[in-house]
Order: sequence, then C-alpha cells, then structure tokens
Amino acid sequence: MKKLISENRFFFLPYVLFLLVCTFLLLTFSKPGLHIWLNQAHSSFFDGFFRYLTHLGDGTMIAILTIIFLFVKYRYAIAFLMGSLLTAGVVNLFKKVLLDDMYRPSKYFELFETYQLHLVEGVNQHSLQSFPSGHTATAFNVFLMLALVCKNQYLKGALLLLAVLVAYSRVYLSQHFIIDITVGSIISVILLLASFYWVEKWNKTWLNSSVLTKANPSK
Repeated sequence: MKKLISENRFFFLPYVLFLLVCTFLLLTFSKPGLHIWLNQAHSSFFDGFFRYLTHLGDGTMIAILTIIFLFVKYRYAIAFLMGSLLTAGVVNLFKKVLLDDMYRPSKYFELFETYQLHLVEGVNQHSLQSFPSGHTATAFNVFLMLALVCKNQYLKGALLLLAVLVAYSRVYLSQHFIIDITVGSIISVILLLASFYWVEKWNKTWLNSSVLTKANPSK
C-alpha cells in the first residue's frame, strides 16, 4: 500500500492539502457562515462553468469508465466497479438511512438563515440528504482510478484538480456544504484505493486481459 501511495504522490499530496484546507475552514467558520463566505464569490462565468462541470460526478460516469476499462484490462474494470459500488453503498447508507433529514444549503438557509443565497439559474435545488456528497464521491472514484492507472505524474495532479473542482461545484451550486464534500471524498478515496490494492493482489492472469485480447480463464 505504501508503494502504491508513493507512486501516486502527485495525486495524494495535493489531496492531503485539500483536506487540510477544508479542515481549517470547518474549524474556523460555522457551517452557515462558511457557506455564506464561499457563496459570495460568484460570477456569470463560474455559474456556467460549475453548472456543467458538476456532471462529471454523475453516476453515469461509473458505467462509462467501467466499460472503457473492459477494453483496457479486466483487473481495472473489476477494481473500479468494486470500489465505486462500495463507495455508493456507504454514501447512501448515510444519505438515505442514517442522516436522511440533513438539509441541503438552499433548504437550510430558507428555514434558518436570513441570507439570500446566490443560486445558479437552471439548477434544480434539492432539499434533503445532504451528507455526504454523492457527486463528490463519484468524482473522486473516477479521477483517482484514472490517476492509479496512468503513468504521467503531472497528469495525476491534473486529475486531482478535476476531482476537487467537481467537489467544489457542489458547494458553488449550493447543493452541499463543505463538510459534505470533504467526507464524500474521504469515503471514496479509502474504498477505491483499498479495492484497487486488493484486486492487484489477485494472481489470475486472465485479469490482465481485456475484451480485445484472449486469455486462458483457468489461469
């Protein structure tokens, strides 16, 4: 595991910095106060940018990337799908069973605050099941998996940046609070990394084949 993390340090080191910044903000501000501070920084450009970027955290990305990995290596497809399903299970356990009454920002501010949020036109605002962020978890599943299989260190850093931007889009669009995206990312990274590490240990040669190649399934 240490070797795997070291080989992907250009993803994990910035990710640790992201967690430290989020932790600092969460300890410095109240939940509504932090959201107000971030909500005040908006523009027409970023309204459009984050409105569309956030779709990189849609669940369909899991299906698309799983299919792509089937053409690369079965091992990657299995590891990615396993990690993503585990992540989805844990996230939905919190969202829909344990903490299903957690208000999203738009509803929270409607009920408890007088501040008028800047909301992006055309974005359907949800009311409940705020914690943790499913879009953030999906984005980190997708971009961490791509980072694990790519060789270019700088590309790994760029993939982390994309994951963070998708996560922040959820806050910018007032679909989630900072705590939601922070925990969503942690769940995703832990479960995807553990799944990848475990599947890499499977000593079956056919896992290194794909739908484009032939292999003896008995090995």
